[in-house]
Amino acid sequence: MKHVDHDWGGQDRLDHVHAMTKVLPNDARVDVRRAGVVGRSYGGYMTLTLAARHPELWAAAVDMFGPYDLLTFMDRLPETWKPYFALSVGDPAKDKDFLVERSPRTYIENTACPLLVIQGKNDPRVVERESRDVVEQLRAQGKTVDYLMFENEGHDVLKYENKVRCYNAITDFFKLHLKP
Repeated sequence: MKHVDHDWGGQDRLDHVHAMTKVLPNDARVDVRRAGVVGRSYGGYMTLTLAARHPELWAAAVDMFGPYDLLTFMDRLPETWKPYFALSVGDPAKDKDFLVERSPRTYIENTACPLLVIQGKNDPRVVERESRDVVEQLRAQGKTVDYLMFENEGHDVLKYENKVRCYNAITDFFKLHLKP
């Protein structure tokens, strides 16, 4: 977990690419042409990063609460969280170029696969505006993007009825876009 500190979208991204291009194609049980990527929180960030920086690898993607622009993400965090995130992600003043280079926003126009974005309205970490920015930018480019926002959730889907709706939506989304 500590290997990603101040290296978001670095070696961790390349590990995924290596698996998708060098390892999984050699496994007869896996059809990498129908690969989907999904992640929550940091995993949502990685989902957006992988879909945007390596669009040839993915047939569909699901982002749950993922930071999209590391500068706006850092700015929108509660003040008490900013010192920790400056160490683990990067300092917006000192590391601006790095944060821009590692932001999915920088590459988002390359996204080729359909995307489902899931967000909680009351999320204090990845505020709803962050996810809405992803949706609006992709839709403005004519991309296929669905948005599922829960009015009564935060940085997770905890209520039973919302879990059912959320995970059915993910399942249906992948069934639709990962058909043989």
